[in-house]
Amino acid sequence: MGITEQEAIKELQTRDEIFVAYSQATKLPYVICDQESFNDQVWVFATEEEIKAFGKKKLEDKILLMGMKYEKKDYPRFYGTLYAIGVNSVVWVDGENQIEVELTRIARQADFSQLEPKKQPLFNSTLQLSGIYFMQELRRPIKKEERTVNLREMEEELIVNLKKSEFLVAMATDPEDPTNIPYLKNKQGDILQPAFTDVMEFDKFARGKKLRAAKVPFAKLPGLIINQAKAFVINPMGFNLILDRVQLGKILGVEIPPAAAPAENAPAEAAAQETKASKGEVKAEEAPAAETPVQ
Repeated sequence: MGITEQEAIKELQTRDEIFVAYSQATKLPYVICDQESFNDQVWVFATEEEIKAFGKKKLEDKILLMGMKYEKKDYPRFYGTLYAIGVNSVVWVDGENQIEVELTRIARQADFSQLEPKKQPLFNSTLQLSGIYFMQELRRPIKKEERTVNLREMEEELIVNLKKSEFLVAMATDPEDPTNIPYLKNKQGDILQPAFTDVMEFDKFARGKKLRAAKVPFAKLPGLIINQAKAFVINPMGFNLILDRVQLGKILGVEIPPAAAPAENAPAEAAAQETKASKGEVKAEEAPAAETPVQ
């Protein structure tokens, strides 16, 4: 006899630990669009062995996954993440039992509607979801002719969502020194300026640091790019989308001057973090991708 939805909900709320399939391409839960219901699903497993078997099967399609263990105390954060990235259902797998459960049946979404608009935290679930799908497919190690989805359509949807979204941009850590803006560097020494789709992505980057952020529309990003930055990197701790000055200009229909040569011993150097560069390509027109920053 299979498991009932109510039994699955109880497991997903009270079990001591669960194992979640994460994408190596985005460092976020692996999301699947169900072909019948069109629900955006995340897969959750009762045991480590089951998630390993799932990952091995997905590897046949060159989909690279990793398992993330969550303990019961972390469930609110996990389900909050699912709401933030636009997921609306969970597939629970326990042995031979497998059942899909609507996310709203498992956990409530935080309600910030009572707060003043200026005090409401920023979330861009539609942008997050389109970025996740695009990056999951773009970073699969397969040849162009092997793709079964229209990557260009996914890219166009991502660009539409970028243009209508607001972002959090890390600002000077010291109000007395406006040049001290946090940035990242890749192995080639290129300076990348971070921007974030939501408060959760900003918090990942800012953890342990004294940072502040400004909320700005996408069209305002060119005016905030620091002189030496070659590109913005959207959600460096997440799907890690790099938009260089040329790409950003094409999307917005403006011309953005090239980056200035980095000055020696620049004041912002202390705020820099190293990033690992991948061989893949990222973005809205084909730019080199960067992996999650090394902490």
